[in-house]
Amino acid sequence: MNLNPKLLKRAIPYWIGGLITLEVAIVIIYLGGVFIERKVYPPFDMDGFMTIPSLLQASILFQLSLVYLGMFFFFRKLSERPSPAFWFVQSGLLFYVALDELVKLHLGGGSSSWMPIAGTKYWIGIYSFLIVAIAVFFFRDLKAIWYFSPNLFILGISGLLLAMIGGFGAEIFKHIILNPLLAKLFPEREVLTWVIEQVRVAFEEFLEVFGETLMLYAVLLFVAKKIEQNYQDVLEK
Repeated sequence: MNLNPKLLKRAIPYWIGGLITLEVAIVIIYLGGVFIERKVYPPFDMDGFMTIPSLLQASILFQLSLVYLGMFFFFRKLSERPSPAFWFVQSGLLFYVALDELVKLHLGGGSSSWMPIAGTKYWIGIYSFLIVAIAVFFFRDLKAIWYFSPNLFILGISGLLLAMIGGFGAEIFKHIILNPLLAKLFPEREVLTWVIEQVRVAFEEFLEVFGETLMLYAVLLFVAKKIEQNYQDVLEK
């Protein structure tokens, strides 16, 4: 890799800061429409199909997938941890998740007839299983990342937990607690229940995309540190 590690490390915070600024701006515009005009602006619908928020989130996931794929190609030593298989498997999974976010594959891509399994409740279980399976199968690789940089490991895991709380936790909260509670407390206040639901959507989607951005931040810093380490090894030789 002919990249200047110091320049890369300086550029990463600006890139991540720009992404977070966009995410906050989208939340402000979305909730502004909800509270001021009692409507959702279609291009900024945080729960919509092929909208600005979904495109931004999909782009972040694609970036993660590409970085992992780059690590697979540039760090090919089978004896080295994290292993090439670790990078390749996660790159493929992240690529699928990005497509899912872009065209809502878990909902059937707009038509549930062509997907064998369609529905949020099913895919929460499937994604949860895949996350646990990766943690078990690639435990040695994750342990190697921890030894390489505990701070980056914690940052990445924190991002994953936030994304899971947004993607899984807020959805479960909606169906198990929020919807029955609103139906009981405000059975005839449709506008109020709609506003509360939109606030929940904003909270869910922001947590999800913010967590994924933290994951991207951790991975990019890991790559920069890895390049810097390799650069120093070359100089020492």
